[in-house]
Amino acid sequence: MADDVACRYLGEALHVEAAMTFTLAPGVEPSVAAAYPDTAEVRTIARQLLERGLQIGEEHFFVEYVEGVGYVASMVIQPLDLPRLNQLSGQGRVMIYAREVPFEAADRLLLDRARDALVALWPHAERSIQARQAQEWVRETVEDTRMTERELQVLGLLAEGLLATSIASRLRLSPRTVHKHLGNIYRKLGVHDRLVAVSLARLQGLVDTYPQSPTSPVREQVG
Repeated sequence: MADDVACRYLGEALHVEAAMTFTLAPGVEPSVAAAYPDTAEVRTIARQLLERGLQIGEEHFFVEYVEGVGYVASMVIQPLDLPRLNQLSGQGRVMIYAREVPFEAADRLLLDRARDALVALWPHAERSIQARQAQEWVRETVEDTRMTERELQVLGLLAEGLLATSIASRLRLSPRTVHKHLGNIYRKLGVHDRLVAVSLARLQGLVDTYPQSPTSPVREQVG
């Protein structure tokens, strides 16, 4: 993801001992999105910086010396359309790079030049984190469902765009039994319709088929 790339490659270019990215979101405490190298020591530094409060200055750039950590360069990355006032209350990232020796003018120039690219990457990083969180939620949800083999069969046919009557014919079941399985599937996934159920199933990898005919979930509703 973009956060990992920014941590690793800018961290290597700056010859730092630790690089980390913190997420910013309205009304939510900043949290670690990525760390490089991703070790317990670097995660401990990240927690220390969070506990003392992230520091940023004018022009989205700030350098300070932190006892026990070293010289710390911080840079805030936010969409261009956000106001610059009260920066930490908006959305975006705080990129932090720490090393034992001071940062020089060339380092500042490198970060200044990288900032435009990072601003462009920010929306992609945000979507990447949201997708990862969604995948984790789906994984936990499905692991707790204990879905039966028959229910998985019904779900797979549902993903192909088949109606309840067609599923019943394919599996040699009664439509009433298929509806019962569908009800169990929706309940276990915590959803109320086939579109969401199929989307969650695909995201988790329970099904991998995509409708190719007019009888897709977008066109039909289970009767």
